[in-house]
Amino acid sequence: MFGFFKKKQADTSDGQSESGKPLICALLLKEESFPTDTFLKQLAKTKISGKPVKNAECTENGIITFNVGDELVALALMPVPYPASDLEGPIATSNIWPAEPPISSLKKHKAHLLVTMMGGKSDPIRRRLALTAVTALAASQKGVMAVYWPDATHLVFPPVFIEMAESINTPDAPPLHLWVDLRAFQNDDGTTGLFTTGLAPLGHMEFEIPSIDMTPGDLREWLINIMYYVLEKGPVLKDGQTIGMTADHQVNIRHTKSRFGHPGKVIRLEP
Repeated sequence: MFGFFKKKQADTSDGQSESGKPLICALLLKEESFPTDTFLKQLAKTKISGKPVKNAECTENGIITFNVGDELVALALMPVPYPASDLEGPIATSNIWPAEPPISSLKKHKAHLLVTMMGGKSDPIRRRLALTAVTALAASQKGVMAVYWPDATHLVFPPVFIEMAESINTPDAPPLHLWVDLRAFQNDDGTTGLFTTGLAPLGHMEFEIPSIDMTPGDLREWLINIMYYVLEKGPVLKDGQTIGMTADHQVNIRHTKSRFGHPGKVIRLEP
């Protein structure tokens, strides 16, 4: 696929600077098929991030390609399951999957659709807003069991993905719950820990909270607000400073090595 994708991108190059790197997500499919004709008909009536879709086609080898602004988008059906090793952790830990259907049912998916976008010069958030819009349209098709967002290494139930993509879809309020995994866990002493996956692709350090006296839900809600603040203001959480949870409760900010395998430094918040 990528050999074709690079050729296609080169054919439409306008001589500008090096294209944006590929952004990728995947849809897990119930069967070894995807309703290409239905998708293309809906795509023709849709604007992606306010921009019209151009040059939409399905190639002889079944790859759907089109342009949105300076982005080249390709959807390729892979008639095999997504690698099980990549899905094992997300299946075990997803926090935004409903009780029904059980997330374990994804182990029976038979194929996946790769959604790839490349070439764009916009910032990481605007590019992912476009990818999210394309993915939401594809996820609305029959037979889609889940959306896998590799940047966050998590799985999202298609109706949830579509609802979030439609309700929060501007650069000022991007759908961080779709793009960033807030992985919470319980410590032996009853406190809650958490680490994020997905902020680094947006140009920011990941967060880690080894132990704090909060429920997982409250902790996620508090941290998501901090994440929006950082996206708006930039790298304003400096090493050695404190940040308030409440007017009377401050936590320390440390730029330090990750305890959970993230490369480079992370922002650790701890009492």
